[in-house]
Order: sequence, then C-alpha cells, then structure tokens
Amino acid sequence: MIKAGVGFSLKENSKLAAREAALQAMAGGELTKADWGLVFCTFPHRSSYKEILKSVCEVIQTTDVTGCSAIGVLTNLGEIEAEPGVVVLAVSSDTIRITPFLIQDYGDGGLKAGVEIGEQLISIEGENSFLTLFPDPYLIHPELLFRGVESQLGEIQIVGAAASEHPGMNTTYEFCGDRILTGAVSGLALYGNFQHRIGITQGCQPVGVPCIITKAERNIIFELDGEPAFQVLKKQVPKRIIENPRDMMRLLFVGLTPDPNETEIVGGDYLVRNLIGVNPDTEIIGVAENVKEGQIIRFTVRHPTMAREDLKQMLERLVSSREYSKPFKFGFYFNCCARGSSLYGHQGIDTAYITQAFGDIPIIGFFGNSEFAPLRKTNHLFTYTGVLVMISE
Repeated sequence: MIKAGVGFSLKENSKLAAREAALQAMAGGELTKADWGLVFCTFPHRSSYKEILKSVCEVIQTTDVTGCSAIGVLTNLGEIEAEPGVVVLAVSSDTIRITPFLIQDYGDGGLKAGVEIGEQLISIEGENSFLTLFPDPYLIHPELLFRGVESQLGEIQIVGAAASEHPGMNTTYEFCGDRILTGAVSGLALYGNFQHRIGITQGCQPVGVPCIITKAERNIIFELDGEPAFQVLKKQVPKRIIENPRDMMRLLFVGLTPDPNETEIVGGDYLVRNLIGVNPDTEIIGVAENVKEGQIIRFTVRHPTMAREDLKQMLERLVSSREYSKPFKFGFYFNCCARGSSLYGHQGIDTAYITQAFGDIPIIGFFGNSEFAPLRKTNHLFTYTGVLVMISE
C-alpha cells in the first residue's frame, strides 16, 4: 500500500516554513510516520537549509530525506518562483523501497560520482526500479554522471533535474538527511513492487522542415542541405524573429535526434539545444552541442501556446495509460527554469494543467537547470522541458 502527501509553505521564517510544509504533507497523506521524503527549497532560505532539513526530518520521522536548492519549487497545489518557498513530499509504502544518497563530485565532471552511486545500488540491479538525480549543474555534466551509473547498473531509467539557485550565483546545494553539500549530486533510487509512467513535454515546437548537416566542425554548422546554414535558417524561421537579434537568441533553438545516426526526427522525439551564435556575414551558426555531418537537425521556437498544447497532449497520454484498478498515488515534476512565468507570463500554468488531469494526487518538484528522462530506452539531458513521473501500486 502506498500513502503519500505533499505540503508547501510561503513563510519567510525557515523553521516555520519547514514545519508547515511537512505537517501538511503528513496530514494530506494521513500519515503518522513516513518511510521517506523529498524536500526542495528556494534560494531565499539559503542560510537555513540545514535547519529546514532538521525540521522536516523531525516532523515526518525519518532521515531518509533528499532534495536540493531551487530557483522555484512546485506541488500540485501551485508553483513558487524566486520567493521563499519550501515543498515536502512524505511517503509511506510497503511496496516501494528507497536508497537515498549524496555524493561529492570528484572533479571529473560527474563520472566517478556516477560510478559510486552505481556501486551503492548494485544490489538492485535487475529489480523494478528507477533513479532520481539532482546534480550541481556547474561542476557535474549529467551525461557523464549517467555513464558512470550505467557502467555499474546497466540499463536503469534516470529522471530528475539539475539543481538551481539564484541566477547570480554559480553554486547550488544538494541535500540528504542532515547533510548539505555543494558541487555534489543527491537523489534516491526507488525499487520494489510498483509501477510508474514517464511523460516528457517540450517548451519548444518545430518550425520549417528537418535538414541534413552537410558541413560542420564540432558545434559549428557551416552548411545545411548543401546551402549556407544561415540562409537555410532565414528560409525556415519566422521573419519577425530573424529581424530581431535579441529574439533570435532568446526564442530560437535547434532540435537534434536522440541518436545522431538517426535519419529522421519522429514526432516530438528530439533534444532541444540552444543557439550560441549566429554570424550573418560568414553565414554559420553555433549550437550548444557537438554535431556531425549527415546528422538531422531542425529549428524550434519557444512558444507558450505550443508549450501548453504539448503539455496537454502529454497529460492525455499519461491519463490514458493508467490502469483503472491501480490509480496513481503520487508523482514528481521536474520543470525547466525557463518555463513557468518566464514562458507563459503567469505562474502556475503547468501545475494547473497537471492538477486538472489528475485531481489532488500529490505532486512535488522544482525548476531545474536541465531535466533528465529516458527517451527510446536511453537516458538524456533535456532543456526547456518538463518531465513528469507518476507512480502507482
């Protein structure tokens, strides 16, 4: 049996905020004691993260608690951006087992940290399981972290998001029990007798048609379909974006296939990456990932209306996949910090759609620097994306 509850607090006093959110979570799940929990806090509470963790552990009566700092946090009750916020999930279950962890980076971009996580979890190999990760985005490269984990555990689904903080800081904080580190990765493995579904929603939608990269070097694209890259961009992207250099860098992105050897982009199965430079004189473009000649690419535009529609379609797919006899009990939602009010102009849009689809099922999450989810059985780093994980018995 799975029992779960979620709580949030806008109080400025960190200890009171932690207690309020934790007590709400316990009451919502009708719990007297939790087996484990998650806690995410916004940066105005930075000086009191340790006090928050201590208070949460006392209220939910377990030290098996993990989480991280964030620029914004969320539950099915709403979203809190760039102001004091604490959210707590408390879970009791005789069918889900968990292993929380907090691993310091070794200075190699996350590879050894991933290996260490995998070594700690080697006993769950072959079990029904998935892994949540909350790494420091400034020192840990998620794809190296994945590689380290998978070297020990083989194929295991990974979800989560990179921790976030105040935009002016290059430091994030990762939590586990009463420990707080920077330059680390926190998270937990869930394993046992349960089911889960993962949905991915894109904040960017394609424009034009897919192209073949015909000349490139590392992350610089010289030609698309045999023509200068910028000339192709101008043909495919709305003129109003091209004419405003600020909009071009703010709204325009590229979509890449999950596997660079794939010959077509299928539906929404693509990875969004930033444009990092466009030179109209040399007609080259730079993207935030190394590419290769022969690879398929398409331009995408960040658009709130399209993002809402994509979210709605993702939720409809998850709702239709639910078995009536095994309703969802709780979920995680890892949202990009470039979504929320910066995308829609209003707070709470994504969580309002999620609550409309699933009712009062407890959901917890935060706004991250990047998001993680499996696509076609391979774990990937996403940007401008929301990743929803729903869990049932």
